[in-house]
Amino acid sequence: MALESPSSAPSQDKAVLILGMHRSGTSALAGSFRDAGLYMGDVLDAPFSLNPKGLQEPASIVHMHEDLLRTNGGSWSEPPSEIRWNPLHSAVRDLFIESRKKKGIWGFKEPRTLLVFSGWLPVLPNWVGVGIFRDPREVVMSMQARNGFDLAKGFEIWRIYNQALLSLHRRFDVPVIEFRTDAEQMHSCISRLVAHVGLASPPNPKFYDAAIPRHAGLGSGIAVPPDVSHLLEELREAAW
Repeated sequence: MALESPSSAPSQDKAVLILGMHRSGTSALAGSFRDAGLYMGDVLDAPFSLNPKGLQEPASIVHMHEDLLRTNGGSWSEPPSEIRWNPLHSAVRDLFIESRKKKGIWGFKEPRTLLVFSGWLPVLPNWVGVGIFRDPREVVMSMQARNGFDLAKGFEIWRIYNQALLSLHRRFDVPVIEFRTDAEQMHSCISRLVAHVGLASPPNPKFYDAAIPRHAGLGSGIAVPPDVSHLLEELREAAW
């Protein structure tokens, strides 16, 4: 089935896909959209050490995506080369979408969506995506501290996820921003994304907190693989 491009026409049933890889600011972006009125339903918002404001992810989709990746011989950190959805995963997806009907503009954030998006887009006739990426050195340092991955593995995971993000930008004109610690700049970029999907940011947005990101501004001495460096340049050229 051919993938449908997002519609620019206003709709009460528009789906917003908040896209980006792990440790890249997706939680800050999702929480900001939630504060702006995006219906997200029940999400994992309990604070913990690595994410004081919670993941902002729907538990059912987290578990479904991870099982989908496992069924295809991989995981979030070992992305399979091909994704084939089976009836069980499709049923969880369809029930999730059904539960969002008549909720106005709704959406969700789950980093693995970048790996499995081919199974979502055909069943979302009216969707819009927004994306975020982060300096790969900061991401790999964060994954090394959290997961014990060596730098080479971290860079490869970053490349796979962000190549998928860039592909969605090019194919469907999904706007992307870079995650930074400059609060004023981030609020401005997030507000533009919020307006892009048809919502309005609150007068005093508070979800994004520049003090939360770990490993921000670190890693300047880490050598970045050429393919990762080139991809970062392309993303920065595309960014709002």
